[in-house]
Amino acid sequence: MNSEQVKHIESYLKTQGFSNQELIDDLTDHLATEIELRMDSEKLDFEACFERAKQKLLPNSPCQLERDLKILTTPKHNIMMKKIAYLGGFLSIACFALAIMFYSLTTVSQKKSALKHAAAQKEWQLKYGKPGGGIGDAWLKSEIKAEYDQFNNNHLIANYQRFVLAENLFIVSFLILIVSYLPYRFYHSYQKSQLELTA
Repeated sequence: MNSEQVKHIESYLKTQGFSNQELIDDLTDHLATEIELRMDSEKLDFEACFERAKQKLLPNSPCQLERDLKILTTPKHNIMMKKIAYLGGFLSIACFALAIMFYSLTTVSQKKSALKHAAAQKEWQLKYGKPGGGIGDAWLKSEIKAEYDQFNNNHLIANYQRFVLAENLFIVSFLILIVSYLPYRFYHSYQKSQLELTA
């Protein structure tokens, strides 16, 4: 084979979308070897042997070889993506668990406040109420009611803060999941499907 025929093979590979020069050189060598063998054994011209060599050595979409090579030769990139995905998944679950905990604390605190209100009313009835009588307006002015109101106000503020924190943790959890874990899952599925298509 002459140098012009070798250049013809290289230019063909470039027109098919190959950009990795090392891969182009390797494929050119393989194709040139196959063409020379066919020219010697079958006594055909360069173009006919080139077509048969392409059919034998190159898939229907030749540049797929380069994409597969990139996938298979980038383990560091894949390992880094896996680490980010696992870390993101862990942080997302941790934030989600904390959000549930703070939301549960808010619910428990509301129940505690209701029990404290009932206990304060009962205490007032025992101190000042008549047997079988109602609580009346005096309850609204009592020290027990003032003490309960202070307790209730503190609980309302704490509940609000816990609820806001739980809400923010839910949002952070989903954002971490969307930013770190889901892209890896899609990328992994894409890689797998690309390799299955070429198999």
